[in-house]
Amino acid sequence: MVDDIDAITPCPVGPAASAETMRPIDDLRTTRSASPSSFRSSIDISRRRASVKALEEGTEGDPDRLWMRMLALQRKFGCYNSARMSAALSSGNVSLLRPSKACLDLLNENMAVLPDSVISWLRPN
Repeated sequence: MVDDIDAITPCPVGPAASAETMRPIDDLRTTRSASPSSFRSSIDISRRRASVKALEEGTEGDPDRLWMRMLALQRKFGCYNSARMSAALSSGNVSLLRPSKACLDLLNENMAVLPDSVISWLRPN
């Protein structure tokens, strides 16, 4: 099962990419004032890290065990947006469809922040 969600498409190179559209990073604004939304996003990042840490507890770094926990979490709470996970759950080919550890980490970076009740569910007894 191939889905565009898992596809990586390169940026166009050639006549369509002009020097005007490709600006150096120095042109970007580097100063930023603190705002309530940036404070809120730092709290979200902290909560997301706590969520990922709870997910990885008990796996001892084993990608197979992490994948199984992620699938259980998806099955129960639906907190990922991944065509690969949907395919694994619907087909039953969970080990065949397990992505690399780097991909698992990317999925977890974009996971929704988990409520405390879900984190408690994840933690080993």
